[in-house]
Amino acid sequence: MKKEHWALVALGVNLTQSLLKLVAGVLTNSLSLTGEAFHSFSDSFVSLVAFFTIIFSERKSKKFPYGLYKLENVGAIVIGVLLLLVAYEVASRAFTQSVIVKREYLDVGLAVVVFSLLSSLTLSFLERRAGKKLNSPALIADSYHTLTDAFGSSIVLASLVAVYVGYQLDRYFALGVALLILYTAINILKQEVSVLLDISADEKTLESIRDVILSFDQVSGIKHLFARSSGGKVFADITLTLKGRDFIRMHEVVDNIEKALLEAIPNLEMVFIHYEPEEDKTKVAILTDREGKVAQSFAKVKGAFVFEEGKGSTVLNLENLDEKEISKHLSSQGVNVIVCGQHPECSEAKAILSKEGIFVWETAEENPYKALSEVAYNLSNVKASDKKGQDNRPLSESR
Repeated sequence: MKKEHWALVALGVNLTQSLLKLVAGVLTNSLSLTGEAFHSFSDSFVSLVAFFTIIFSERKSKKFPYGLYKLENVGAIVIGVLLLLVAYEVASRAFTQSVIVKREYLDVGLAVVVFSLLSSLTLSFLERRAGKKLNSPALIADSYHTLTDAFGSSIVLASLVAVYVGYQLDRYFALGVALLILYTAINILKQEVSVLLDISADEKTLESIRDVILSFDQVSGIKHLFARSSGGKVFADITLTLKGRDFIRMHEVVDNIEKALLEAIPNLEMVFIHYEPEEDKTKVAILTDREGKVAQSFAKVKGAFVFEEGKGSTVLNLENLDEKEISKHLSSQGVNVIVCGQHPECSEAKAILSKEGIFVWETAEENPYKALSEVAYNLSNVKASDKKGQDNRPLSESR
């Protein structure tokens, strides 16, 4: 059933209980039973509030493009305030009034109270389970209010049983239940006011979001993760650092992360993901052939000079490795630029380099150091061109 259907079921049950308790209260002349009838009427009003807040919270308009989802939290706050009033009412009766029951109608009173107790417990359990499944704070709050009705029925039951054996204990049970109702009201108000103030989502939800994000190999870190819970929905704002420098590829990765989050977290209403490239230093690998010159293809590679900004150079032995193995090895070394005569021909090698965001710089230079200078010059000019609009294409292309 939908959320609004559960609210209508609760309304029907509470109205039925109210009428039965009122009739039984008049017949038995039981003040506690009559008062409990009015308590059930307040439950009916609470269910009515829950119904209308659920209906209106789903509506969206130009003025409220995100919907009126916070109405559910406002409705839950109303329920909390009503619980405070009920707690005051029960406590007042416990201190100021006693119960005098007509024994000839005692069986009628007992039957009504037992029915009310069982139906309230059943409804509270089912409504709370539905509220958690449907992410409805109004239903959950209403289920706790229904539970207080079961406690109220317990008071009356204890009072009637006491009358049956010749004792009046109504005031003591009423005081205990008033304290329980007060505790429930304070918890509801504390939780719902926190939601209206945009409290963070619970740690379990945050952990689920982190797990989904970090399952993508292209993600190198989460700079910040903010998620708030409101109206049974979750809204997330995330900033990520991604490997590579291909912004088209990075945008595709972010789209896939967003889809995965929406599938993994059912109550995630909206997610905003900001991304930026990983802040790493340039690490260039110059592929070389048997003669120590720049290799004209991956198939002729025997080794590599690896130059890292601020750390100097190292030499790698790549002899007897195929294109795929070379790509894997250079990727594991953290290389982000490869200099060679041409791109690899193997599709698997291309896929590895693309996934890791490694750029292959094709060059006609044979001298590794001249090739490195060519790369360094052009990379530095690319940064400058972002500001000055320079054309950094080779002279043969720009003319």
